[in-house]
Amino acid sequence: MVTTTIWGVSFMFSKRALNHADVFVLLAWRFALAFLLMNVIRFAMRLRFDFKGKPVGKLILLGFLQPVIYFTCENYGVKLSTATFSGIMIAMVPIASLIAGAVFLKERPTWQQAVFSVLSVAGVLLITIGPGSGLATTAGALFMIGAVISAAAYMMLSRSISGCFTPFERTYCMFALGSVFFILGALIEVRGSVSLLVQPLKSAEFLYAVLFLGSLSSVVAFFCQNFYITYLSMPESVVFSNLTTVVTIISGVLFLHDPFTILTIPAVLMIIAGIVGVQLSGRKEKPET
Repeated sequence: MVTTTIWGVSFMFSKRALNHADVFVLLAWRFALAFLLMNVIRFAMRLRFDFKGKPVGKLILLGFLQPVIYFTCENYGVKLSTATFSGIMIAMVPIASLIAGAVFLKERPTWQQAVFSVLSVAGVLLITIGPGSGLATTAGALFMIGAVISAAAYMMLSRSISGCFTPFERTYCMFALGSVFFILGALIEVRGSVSLLVQPLKSAEFLYAVLFLGSLSSVVAFFCQNFYITYLSMPESVVFSNLTTVVTIISGVLFLHDPFTILTIPAVLMIIAGIVGVQLSGRKEKPET
């Protein structure tokens, strides 16, 4: 709940921040701050990492899937579309993740979970019927599809290595790779000009967005996600992604004046009913197994 709520609002902050900086500049500041905060936590709590004999290659791949590939696709997708469209596309992650989990992790949903997952996604699709709700360029849509695929692969991989690495270790590695990649990308984007790299920080709107995205949307949200991925099955974990759509729509309508139609309310109720249904049906099945 914490993760999806934060991410639902994050689309609004990303959309506003991209009015003041290019994609890689925003991501560089976001993940530099996130990695700095992770190191503060690490040294304050005197945490030690033990990677000996563990699949470090998979941990590095996790970092490339999320945040490198995902956020590159997501931010360009957000830049080339509305915040509402972005939230709707990201809500396709549960279906992609369920398929990946069933095929590669053998974590097949119960028939009740499948029905409620379809109900939740149907709510997302219902929103797309509304006029103006799907504003995006072709490139924006393609970038969001790339984000969906990388997000599903990330959730599957994070789940598969959860027995080897703690949620903090996975999150720390993700931000380490993300900060290095995006800082280098930002320097290329501004052609090595430090003044252009720093210039967006003069905007209060950009600064507030980076603080939110780097702390809450990165450190808090990703740690929570890596934590619940460890203990929940794939069907239970991925369905929460649809709640991001609900929060995105509300924040987009209230603050960015995104379109709102008569279909929005029943669609939101379908999404929430699907999320609750997946969780309850999953709990009923566990005592029998």
